[in-house]
Amino acid sequence: MENGRPLIVLGRRVSLGIILESDATFLFKVINDPEVHRYLSNPGRMFYEYEELDWIRNLGKREVDSRHFAIMENNSQKIVGVIGVREINFSNGSGVLGYFLEKDSWGKGYASEAISLASDFCFGTLNLRKLTSAVFEPNTASKKALIKNGFRECGRYRKHSFVRGHGFVDDVLFEKLNEQ
Repeated sequence: MENGRPLIVLGRRVSLGIILESDATFLFKVINDPEVHRYLSNPGRMFYEYEELDWIRNLGKREVDSRHFAIMENNSQKIVGVIGVREINFSNGSGVLGYFLEKDSWGKGYASEAISLASDFCFGTLNLRKLTSAVFEPNTASKKALIKNGFRECGRYRKHSFVRGHGFVDDVLFEKLNEQ
């Protein structure tokens, strides 16, 4: 436990910890950053601070079919992003991986390490057999992070989503099987 936050999965440069109510201000700021927000699933939506606090307070109620973690930078013990798996289906052993980082943490390999830690948790602790994820075509860094972690492109929804500055783009679908 670091600074009152239980860490669930320990990594070399980042770790995955419990999301705290005190993270609501961080989430509100980062998720409304236009550069971060444009690659999220609903890029035209505005988010309000009370919504982030409500989301955090309701996480425990949704833990039946999802798990979400704060991505913590180990050196500073500062939250730098969120990663989670949703739509967990224990009968089929599958879930959908999603994540975002604050802009100051881009390009440092944190997303790649967090994807690795979350994948290990899903396969080793939750006993899932498959993870999927979707990325907007222009988000090359996210595609590289998934590929680096053994995800393979498995399809596309052509010209499916609007991304500011890019127009309508493909949603690139990825999957990773637990073949350990």
